[in-house]
Amino acid sequence: MLPRIVRWLLWTCLGLAVSNGAGAQILEVSAADVSGAGWTAQHPRVTLATSAQGDQLRLAVGVVRAGRRKLWRRARLQCGLRTTQGWACRRGHLVVDGSPWGALHGDGQVQLRWVGGSGQAVLAVRGVQFGSARVQAQSTAAGQWHLTGAGSLPVAGLVRAFTLLPASWQTSGQARWRVRAQGASWAQARQVAFELQGSQLQFGSPDGLQGAQGVALQLRGAGVYSGRWHGSARLRWTAGDVLWSPWYWAAPAEPVQVQTNWQQTSKAWQLDEGSLRWPGLGQGGFALYWPTQGGLLRWQIRDMNVAMAPLYANWIKPLTLPGGLAAGLQASGQVRFSVAGEGGLNALRWDLRNAAVSSPNRLLAVTGVNSRGAWSRTGKISAATLRWQSAALYRIPVGPLHADLVVNPQGFHLQQPFTLTMLGGALHFRQLAARWAGPRSGFSMSGDLQGASMAQLTRIMHWPPFTGTVSATIPELQYHAGDLSTSGALSAHVFGGTVRVHDLHVENFFGVLPLLRANIEISGVRLKPLTNAFHFGYISGVLDGDVKDLALLNWSPEAFDAQFHTVPVPGVRQEISYAAVQSLTRLGGGDGIGGFFQGLFLRMFKTFAYAHLGMGVRLRHGVAELSGVGIEDSGFVILQGQGLPRVDIVGYNRRVNWNELLARLQTAMRSGAQVQTGE
Repeated sequence: MLPRIVRWLLWTCLGLAVSNGAGAQILEVSAADVSGAGWTAQHPRVTLATSAQGDQLRLAVGVVRAGRRKLWRRARLQCGLRTTQGWACRRGHLVVDGSPWGALHGDGQVQLRWVGGSGQAVLAVRGVQFGSARVQAQSTAAGQWHLTGAGSLPVAGLVRAFTLLPASWQTSGQARWRVRAQGASWAQARQVAFELQGSQLQFGSPDGLQGAQGVALQLRGAGVYSGRWHGSARLRWTAGDVLWSPWYWAAPAEPVQVQTNWQQTSKAWQLDEGSLRWPGLGQGGFALYWPTQGGLLRWQIRDMNVAMAPLYANWIKPLTLPGGLAAGLQASGQVRFSVAGEGGLNALRWDLRNAAVSSPNRLLAVTGVNSRGAWSRTGKISAATLRWQSAALYRIPVGPLHADLVVNPQGFHLQQPFTLTMLGGALHFRQLAARWAGPRSGFSMSGDLQGASMAQLTRIMHWPPFTGTVSATIPELQYHAGDLSTSGALSAHVFGGTVRVHDLHVENFFGVLPLLRANIEISGVRLKPLTNAFHFGYISGVLDGDVKDLALLNWSPEAFDAQFHTVPVPGVRQEISYAAVQSLTRLGGGDGIGGFFQGLFLRMFKTFAYAHLGMGVRLRHGVAELSGVGIEDSGFVILQGQGLPRVDIVGYNRRVNWNELLARLQTAMRSGAQVQTGE
């Protein structure tokens, strides 16, 4: 743009020189517009006024446009004019009514020389809003020209001029710039090189969710015009901190570097063969296509090779819900990935190598993770693999995994069933699928558990030791938005009987304070192995019962209605030991069998026959309401004896604090010596 203006000014100055020689007092030169490739200056006017006090030059321009955008409105320059060795406009004053910086006021000077067909122009200007600049241009009669410029400007003005941030944000800092350009004709530049350095850059949004402090950036680039503009650029981030909620980044010890080739056409800006190097994180390539006349932004990140630890900690974790499992995870390993998008994510390819994921409380731990695969939003189906060496869920160890997946635009599903070893048994997955979009997003699975060791499970969970194994049928479990539920009944075989869990629903399954709700049905459980496990004292028989409206908050009981009772089964004796009688008496609120002669007499018998045994507990607000298999006077019958000697247990304290009831149960288990009966 400047060379054509320079030429117009030089011709104007030549006209002024001729007019001055003729003794003119006021001379005005104007035009409807002066234009070049991509720019137009409307209504330029130059006025020269001579007097005994000296010559005064005034330059005015109505509107200056770049394309369709208005750059300047009503710009005026007034200065004292000297014509010795060319034209010099000194101690000039510049006023602009409208610009990207707003209204401008500044001081500066202009020098013009025309020697032997060559012209030279020097412009120096300074203003509070736009900083300072010095530009020098040289040209020949053939139209070849060369321009150099340098200056500084406040970042607040730069941000406002190019609408880089919302107008309500606070910005500060300084930027220094240099530019070199040359061309072979008046109308078009052919080469350009530029450098922009920013220091102590700061910005902040009114809500405090975005901000930066002490940022230092350096941008260098060059371009050549050969039918279209193309060139290269490099950006370096060397200092400062940036908050762009929910992310926060601090400049690493070595600079973050971005390099790219670029080209500009009438339709788009395009970045090709770009590279990003972030010390401590990783490096990779990128490309960008930005239409200037409508259309969607297209972008690619190519072969990005990054470390999982900083990727998860600084880029993924900020997107997770506070307090959830994902927010507390730690990751390690390496991942190479490529991503592409156009108005959203279109494609993803990944290669995860030797990774590990763990939570501080060991709710989840996976080691030796390797995975490869690809995903596309365009409807293509692709394959993926997932491997791990070992894992643990709620501290329960799980063996190696080798799963082959089928990936589709909405999620994935198993290519074929697989089996995991767990607790000395096997967990067989018949079905496993996930959806990551829409109202049904989450995952689902179904399968069965065979031969899991109860001894291992109780040791890991710090429960009273059980013996034997457990097998279970797992219907379709579904996980969505933090909640786990099932469409059928979980069924497990334990202690010779069956436990069925209906209406299972866990809110905030991997988060803080998970809430479990369920209904449980128990049938055919043999009491002998159960009481052996809890050291409650010997009881033989078969137990049925149910737990309705169970609610566990953070895996501790909050509410339930439970009823348990024995059922006669042919061939199974219903007997109870003296120690178990003592335990049940304490559980019902008594102090055990009292009286010296009564206790001495009962100790003479190894076991006692009974007709009915059972107990009910209704828990609400930390208070348990107790019941039994019958009513006697004002109490409730826990044990109804049979034969001689006959032992009945009756409780009278129906309401008891839940923690006190747990304490009674622990006391009963500690004091319940086992009786060997030969069964």
